[in-house]
Amino acid sequence: MAEKDIIEKNLKEYLEIARYSFGKKKFNSAVTLYYKALVELCDLELLEKANKIGANHTERFELLQRFSPELYKAASKMFRFYRDSYNKEIKEAVANLIKEEVEGWINKFLQSLKP
Repeated sequence: MAEKDIIEKNLKEYLEIARYSFGKKKFNSAVTLYYKALVELCDLELLEKANKIGANHTERFELLQRFSPELYKAASKMFRFYRDSYNKEIKEAVANLIKEEVEGWINKFLQSLKP
């Protein structure tokens, strides 16, 4: 399977389970998975614009900053909530903000693919 296909598959999987988790009020899991979906979107963007992806968050952020500054700004802003989801209780309001932001980016990306 090609790298792009794997990334797209992962994005769909993370998004599906994030939506499920959010619906079940499992907000820590939802935030983690929404952020992972965003990371997959970042990787798709980097594959398209830079023909490579970052090996870790640091490298990904450096590439995004150079090739997709708007997406970099969004991903770096949400990164702290992703980290918080490991050891803090994420409230519904925060989870909803992350959900809306990530879904907005995904919709924007999908719109850009249409001819």
